[in-house]
Amino acid sequence: MKNILFAVILIFTISLGYSQDSKFYLGVGLGFATAGGDIADEFDLKTGLNFNFLNTGYRFDETWGVTVNLSSSGHKIEDYDSAVGVGAFSFGPMYSVSLGSFSWDIKPQYAILSGVFRGDEAAAIGFEDVEYSGNGFVFGNSLVFGNGGKGFSFSVDLDFLAGKFTEVSGPGGTVKIDEDNSLANFKLGAGVRYNF
Repeated sequence: MKNILFAVILIFTISLGYSQDSKFYLGVGLGFATAGGDIADEFDLKTGLNFNFLNTGYRFDETWGVTVNLSSSGHKIEDYDSAVGVGAFSFGPMYSVSLGSFSWDIKPQYAILSGVFRGDEAAAIGFEDVEYSGNGFVFGNSLVFGNGGKGFSFSVDLDFLAGKFTEVSGPGGTVKIDEDNSLANFKLGAGVRYNF
Protein backbone atom coordinates (compact mmCIF):
# COMPACT_ATOMS: atom_id res chain seq x y z
CA MET A 1 0.00 0.00 0.00
CA LYS A 2 2.87 2.38 0.80
CA ASN A 3 4.41 1.70 -2.63
CA ILE A 4 1.13 2.52 -4.37
CA LEU A 5 0.75 5.74 -2.39
CA PHE A 6 4.36 6.68 -3.17
CA ALA A 7 3.80 6.00 -6.89
CA VAL A 8 0.65 8.16 -6.96
CA ILE A 9 2.42 11.03 -5.19
CA LEU A 10 5.40 10.70 -7.54
CA ILE A 11 3.18 10.78 -10.65
CA PHE A 12 1.32 13.88 -9.42
CA THR A 13 4.58 15.62 -8.53
CA ILE A 14 6.07 14.92 -11.95
CA SER A 15 2.89 16.07 -13.68
CA LEU A 16 2.99 19.44 -11.90
CA GLY A 17 6.32 20.24 -13.54
CA TYR A 18 5.23 19.33 -17.07
CA SER A 19 4.86 22.30 -19.39
CA GLN A 20 2.36 21.93 -22.19
CA ASP A 21 2.62 24.65 -24.85
CA SER A 22 -0.06 23.26 -27.14
CA LYS A 23 -3.75 23.15 -26.19
CA PHE A 24 -5.27 21.25 -29.14
CA TYR A 25 -4.08 18.28 -31.21
CA LEU A 26 -5.41 16.39 -34.21
CA GLY A 27 -4.05 13.05 -35.35
CA VAL A 28 -4.46 9.69 -37.08
CA GLY A 29 -3.15 6.20 -36.38
CA LEU A 30 -2.84 2.64 -37.61
CA GLY A 31 -2.37 -0.66 -35.82
CA PHE A 32 -3.77 -4.09 -34.98
CA ALA A 33 -6.87 -5.11 -33.03
CA THR A 34 -7.48 -8.47 -31.39
CA ALA A 35 -10.96 -9.99 -31.49
CA GLY A 36 -12.68 -11.11 -28.30
CA GLY A 37 -16.07 -11.49 -26.68
CA ASP A 38 -19.23 -13.32 -27.76
CA ILE A 39 -19.18 -11.90 -31.30
CA ALA A 40 -15.59 -13.08 -31.90
CA ASP A 41 -16.35 -16.55 -30.52
CA GLU A 42 -19.57 -16.97 -32.51
CA PHE A 43 -18.05 -15.96 -35.85
CA ASP A 44 -14.46 -17.11 -35.22
CA LEU A 45 -13.03 -13.63 -35.85
CA LYS A 46 -9.31 -13.09 -36.33
CA THR A 47 -6.97 -10.25 -35.38
CA GLY A 48 -7.35 -7.41 -37.84
CA LEU A 49 -6.28 -3.91 -38.78
CA ASN A 50 -7.38 -0.90 -36.76
CA PHE A 51 -7.57 2.63 -38.18
CA ASN A 52 -7.81 5.72 -36.00
CA PHE A 53 -9.44 8.10 -38.44
CA LEU A 54 -9.74 10.85 -35.84
CA ASN A 55 -7.63 11.23 -32.72
CA THR A 56 -8.18 14.63 -31.20
CA GLY A 57 -7.86 16.27 -27.84
CA TYR A 58 -8.03 19.59 -26.04
CA ARG A 59 -5.97 20.34 -22.92
CA PHE A 60 -7.28 22.64 -20.20
CA ASP A 61 -3.85 22.66 -18.55
CA GLU A 62 -0.70 20.50 -18.46
CA THR A 63 -2.55 17.63 -16.78
CA TRP A 64 -6.25 17.60 -17.69
CA GLY A 65 -8.11 17.61 -20.99
CA VAL A 66 -10.75 15.93 -23.12
CA THR A 67 -10.44 13.57 -26.08
CA VAL A 68 -12.66 12.55 -29.01
CA ASN A 69 -11.79 9.59 -31.24
CA LEU A 70 -13.18 7.73 -34.24
CA SER A 71 -11.75 4.29 -35.00
CA SER A 72 -12.62 1.23 -37.04
CA SER A 73 -11.27 -2.31 -37.08
CA GLY A 74 -11.85 -5.13 -39.57
CA HIS A 75 -11.78 -8.80 -38.58
CA LYS A 76 -11.80 -11.70 -41.07
CA ILE A 77 -14.19 -14.57 -40.40
CA GLU A 78 -12.21 -17.81 -40.38
CA ASP A 79 -12.69 -20.00 -43.48
CA TYR A 80 -15.03 -17.48 -45.19
CA ASP A 81 -14.61 -14.68 -47.67
CA SER A 82 -16.27 -12.24 -45.29
CA ALA A 83 -15.33 -9.97 -42.42
CA VAL A 84 -16.84 -8.02 -39.55
CA GLY A 85 -16.15 -4.30 -39.22
CA VAL A 86 -16.44 -2.57 -35.85
CA GLY A 87 -16.59 1.21 -35.58
CA ALA A 88 -16.27 3.18 -32.36
CA PHE A 89 -16.93 6.87 -31.73
CA SER A 90 -15.57 7.59 -28.25
CA PHE A 91 -15.11 10.59 -25.98
CA GLY A 92 -14.03 11.29 -22.43
CA PRO A 93 -11.50 12.93 -20.11
CA MET A 94 -7.75 12.82 -20.58
CA TYR A 95 -5.07 12.84 -17.89
CA SER A 96 -1.45 13.48 -18.94
CA VAL A 97 1.72 12.67 -17.04
CA SER A 98 5.21 13.80 -18.05
CA LEU A 99 7.79 11.00 -18.03
CA GLY A 100 10.88 12.92 -19.10
CA SER A 101 11.25 12.97 -22.87
CA PHE A 102 7.69 11.70 -23.45
CA SER A 103 4.28 11.91 -21.83
CA TRP A 104 1.62 9.35 -20.97
CA ASP A 105 -1.99 10.17 -21.85
CA ILE A 106 -4.61 8.17 -19.94
CA LYS A 107 -7.99 8.40 -21.70
CA PRO A 108 -11.06 6.58 -20.28
CA GLN A 109 -13.92 7.04 -22.76
CA TYR A 110 -17.56 6.21 -23.40
CA ALA A 111 -17.97 4.58 -26.83
CA ILE A 112 -20.83 4.40 -29.31
CA LEU A 113 -20.38 1.21 -31.36
CA SER A 114 -21.50 0.01 -34.78
CA GLY A 115 -20.86 -3.32 -36.49
CA VAL A 116 -21.28 -4.53 -40.07
CA PHE A 117 -20.69 -7.68 -42.11
CA ARG A 118 -18.94 -7.42 -45.49
CA GLY A 119 -17.84 -9.94 -48.15
CA ASP A 120 -19.21 -12.50 -50.60
CA GLU A 121 -20.88 -14.82 -48.06
CA ALA A 122 -22.32 -11.90 -46.10
CA ALA A 123 -23.84 -10.51 -49.30
CA ALA A 124 -25.22 -13.92 -50.33
CA ILE A 125 -27.24 -14.29 -47.10
CA GLY A 126 -28.29 -10.62 -46.92
CA PHE A 127 -26.06 -9.60 -44.01
CA GLU A 128 -24.60 -6.62 -45.89
CA ASP A 129 -27.88 -4.77 -45.24
CA VAL A 130 -27.66 -5.37 -41.48
CA GLU A 131 -26.01 -3.03 -38.97
CA TYR A 132 -25.47 -3.63 -35.28
CA SER A 133 -25.30 -0.79 -32.76
CA GLY A 134 -24.48 -0.54 -29.09
CA ASN A 135 -22.18 1.09 -26.59
CA GLY A 136 -19.15 0.38 -24.48
CA PHE A 137 -16.05 1.70 -22.82
CA VAL A 138 -12.53 2.43 -24.06
CA PHE A 139 -9.56 2.55 -21.73
CA GLY A 140 -7.05 4.43 -23.89
CA ASN A 141 -3.33 4.87 -23.29
CA SER A 142 -0.86 6.81 -25.42
CA LEU A 143 2.85 7.31 -24.98
CA VAL A 144 3.48 10.61 -26.78
CA PHE A 145 6.97 11.46 -28.03
CA GLY A 146 7.59 15.16 -28.49
CA ASN A 147 8.24 18.29 -26.49
CA GLY A 148 4.57 19.21 -26.00
CA GLY A 149 4.93 22.28 -28.20
CA LYS A 150 3.35 23.15 -31.50
CA GLY A 151 4.14 20.86 -34.41
CA PHE A 152 4.24 17.13 -34.97
CA SER A 153 4.53 14.45 -32.30
CA PHE A 154 4.27 10.68 -32.46
CA SER A 155 2.50 8.19 -30.23
CA VAL A 156 2.36 4.52 -29.38
CA ASP A 157 -1.23 3.64 -28.50
CA LEU A 158 -2.60 0.74 -26.46
CA ASP A 159 -6.38 0.78 -26.05
CA PHE A 160 -8.86 -1.70 -24.62
CA LEU A 161 -12.43 -1.66 -25.97
CA ALA A 162 -15.25 -3.50 -24.21
CA GLY A 163 -18.89 -3.19 -25.18
CA LYS A 164 -22.10 -4.84 -26.28
CA PHE A 165 -24.32 -4.62 -29.33
CA THR A 166 -27.92 -3.96 -28.23
CA GLU A 167 -29.78 -3.29 -31.51
CA VAL A 168 -29.78 -4.64 -35.04
CA SER A 169 -31.10 -2.64 -38.01
CA GLY A 170 -31.97 -3.91 -41.46
CA PRO A 171 -34.52 -3.67 -44.25
CA GLY A 172 -37.26 -4.77 -41.81
CA GLY A 173 -36.51 -2.06 -39.23
CA THR A 174 -34.68 -1.92 -35.90
CA VAL A 175 -34.93 -4.61 -33.24
CA LYS A 176 -33.54 -4.74 -29.69
CA ILE A 177 -31.40 -7.79 -29.02
CA ASP A 178 -30.95 -9.36 -25.61
CA GLU A 179 -28.56 -12.13 -26.59
CA ASP A 180 -24.92 -12.28 -25.58
CA ASN A 181 -23.38 -9.84 -28.05
CA SER A 182 -20.31 -8.64 -26.17
CA LEU A 183 -17.22 -7.38 -27.91
CA ALA A 184 -13.74 -6.90 -26.47
CA ASN A 185 -10.44 -6.11 -28.13
CA PHE A 186 -6.99 -4.76 -27.51
CA LYS A 187 -5.69 -2.26 -30.02
CA LEU A 188 -1.96 -1.66 -30.46
CA GLY A 189 -0.79 0.93 -32.92
CA ALA A 190 1.20 4.02 -33.74
CA GLY A 191 -0.02 7.49 -34.51
CA VAL A 192 1.04 10.90 -35.63
CA ARG A 193 -0.56 14.08 -34.35
CA TYR A 194 -0.19 17.78 -34.98
CA ASN A 195 -0.26 20.08 -31.96
CA PHE A 196 -1.81 23.48 -32.64
